Amino acid sequence: MNSQLMNEHMLTIIRKGLQISHYPKHIIIIGAGLAGLVAASLLKNAGHKVTILEANDRVGGRVYTLRSSFNDRLYFNAGPMRIPNYHTLTLEYIKKFKLPTNLFINRNPMDIIYANGIKTRLNIFERNPNILKYPVALNEQGKTAEKLMISAIQPILNFINQNPVKNWHLVEKQYRKHSLGSFLSSHFSDGAIDMIGVLLDMEAYMGMSFIEVLRESILFTSPTIYYEITGGMDRLPYAFLPQLKEDILFHQKMMKISQYQYGVTIHCIHQQTAVHSTISGDLAIVTIPFSALRFVKIEPYASFSYYKRRAIRELNYIASTKIGIEFKSRFWEKEGQHGGKSITDLPIRFTYYPSYGIGTNGHAVILASYTWADEALTWGSLPERERIQYALMNLAEIYGHQVYSKFVSGVSFNWSQNPYSVGAFTI
Repeated sequence: MNSQLMNEHMLTIIRKGLQISHYPKHIIIIGAGLAGLVAASLLKNAGHKVTILEANDRVGGRVYTLRSSFNDRLYFNAGPMRIPNYHTLTLEYIKKFKLPTNLFINRNPMDIIYANGIKTRLNIFERNPNILKYPVALNEQGKTAEKLMISAIQPILNFINQNPVKNWHLVEKQYRKHSLGSFLSSHFSDGAIDMIGVLLDMEAYMGMSFIEVLRESILFTSPTIYYEITGGMDRLPYAFLPQLKEDILFHQKMMKISQYQYGVTIHCIHQQTAVHSTISGDLAIVTIPFSALRFVKIEPYASFSYYKRRAIRELNYIASTKIGIEFKSRFWEKEGQHGGKSITDLPIRFTYYPSYGIGTNGHAVILASYTWADEALTWGSLPERERIQYALMNLAEIYGHQVYSKFVSGVSFNWSQNPYSVGAFTI
């Protein structure tokens, strides 16, 4: 079955549900993130008994929206903040639950670029890439970081597209020993690689597998429309609660899975009372990240194959830190920044401005800093108060001292320090 037919099949399941079972089972689902909630919803509608075990005190997993630190109706998406238009299954559930959405402005001609002590705008940089004074080679001058990157990977993408099934394996074989840094070094000068790393947010990926970066590039090299759920991304997981709230046990962290010929037992510890408990069922669906699953004992050992255990052990989860800051007014809009982002070589790296409420008066929250990998770990080493302080200092280099007079409050979240995800995403 090709991917398009499979996608249509899954859309039909979302709309019409699974076939009603004549032999209902008791199915235990580990994790109340979106994967667990979707599985539970479909199976319950098909007539099965479901029990969801969630270690945290909320649903959503890595879909997490913070509100308590801000004024009324303001929020900050500590987890995912945008939905690309090709995520058709997610968008179908948003449609099913009648959740409001708005366009997420990921890129704006007036986006600020601040690098090498030089402040400019994206539309100016695109006309004159030399303005940032990166020490690029003569044949690289006049080219943006994006154009340089595309010039290196587009021939590979074109080759893959000629016969995706066959040629992807050939590309994997040819480049499997290359890191992103070693691949770029065979094409560009150090100055160009530096520009690509800073402006495309790839510095932290230079030591990682080129194949994995290429896999992401296949999705992001074409123009994409993004959406966000108006009012916070966590409205999607919470939309499942009317159906599932009686089936979720919170604060239950799985410690061991015991599998038998005719069933399975999950051993848990309550995260507040430290009371141990067990729950048995016919089947279990484990939806927690591999980074957390590594700490779970599996009995018998042969329940997981060698290759599955290896995948669980080796899958790389990237750290991510986000810092949200509330200001008294949208001062950035007075300078032409309506949605979009700022790109800098300062520790904050990427700043995203709200795509909702543009042109309105009153307080607003920006994603003051979004960092990945090693850069996120650096922020993670700081106490909360210092994260906010340094984020303001970096923003002041771009917007001046008005950031201090208009500051209201701030909050941060580091996913590598979250015991239930142990990282943000995989690559």
